[in-house]
Amino acid sequence: MITVENIYMHYPTPKRYTEYFTKPFKQERFSALHGVSINIEKGDRVAFLGTNGAGKTTFLKLIGGLLYPSSGIIKVNGFDTTKENLKARKNVGYVLNEERSFYWRLTGIQNLQFFGALDNLHGDSLEHKINELIHLVGLEDAKNKLFAGYSSGMKQRLAIARGLLADPSILILDEPTRTLDPLSAKDVKSIITERIHRNKERTLLIATHSIWEAETLCNKVCFMKKGSVIMYGQINELLIQFGSIENCYNRFFGSDEKLSERVM
Repeated sequence: MITVENIYMHYPTPKRYTEYFTKPFKQERFSALHGVSINIEKGDRVAFLGTNGAGKTTFLKLIGGLLYPSSGIIKVNGFDTTKENLKARKNVGYVLNEERSFYWRLTGIQNLQFFGALDNLHGDSLEHKINELIHLVGLEDAKNKLFAGYSSGMKQRLAIARGLLADPSILILDEPTRTLDPLSAKDVKSIITERIHRNKERTLLIATHSIWEAETLCNKVCFMKKGSVIMYGQINELLIQFGSIENCYNRFFGSDEKLSERVM
């Protein structure tokens, strides 16, 4: 399903004003990922855990084809994300925890119509897909309401619907419950586990800081630290070995950062 081989990702480091004069031809680089290699099987639900700046979001954007790696190969359903980017991206839906990615003066349905058109969907097939997704995420009563009036939970539900417009086999979620209250977070969790994954066995890739999300939404976990994968495996096996995901996390990260816990 997803093959990642020896991925490196480098960014140019912004220069200070004086460096444009003192070092005009020298460009420092920041390395966000170092030789990352993993395989993700069809139907896997993988939680990506790590401290801030560990490279989780960068890595998922590379898999989604939103960025090109500096070196290495990523293949999604057999398509190289660099050489066959458009074909690879058709397999992936991306759910951003970012309200600014929507148009606030449009309704929920109008937003989905706009983004559906960008995915080359149109006519009756688009309308049918939108109605199906509105029902899936439980926004029937708010579909004609302006996005500006949506609650945080409703905005996240619409973001999930948007990510599913092209019916991708892989869905990437970047901290899907970060801004939500406990009840809204529980509702989103139910949508992900009982509707999105269970019905079609989609592959889910979830960047999170939450033990709850990792243990309840996923069957595998990938620990990342300073741009490298330091542990990747089945959650059930890690629970047997360490007793809990938190114990496992602390084993590798020490006091770098504690995972957040949500009690449901």
